[in-house]
Amino acid sequence: MSADAVRRWIVRRCVVSDSEEPVAGDSYDHPDGKSEVVYLVEDGRVLTFREYPSVEAFEATVDGAAYRGIDEAVAGLPGREAFAELDLDDAEGDS
Repeated sequence: MSADAVRRWIVRRCVVSDSEEPVAGDSYDHPDGKSEVVYLVEDGRVLTFREYPSVEAFEATVDGAAYRGIDEAVAGLPGREAFAELDLDDAEGDS
């Protein structure tokens, strides 16, 4: 399944939260083409994953940021190939 198909599958399962505070799974599309999903909210902090529409957009965003090296906990997470065996088409009826 392509990355676009997985993204569409995820978007179809997003529900609007009644909470004014961010909750895990909240999904946002930014006007500049970036997509962002809340992963964890803990102790008043919010961890998100953000997808950029291109390498150039990512580089423009982090251009002024201080590079902190590699976060080993994140680097150790499985890649998308770990999920290649999932049949997400079968899950479409589960919503």
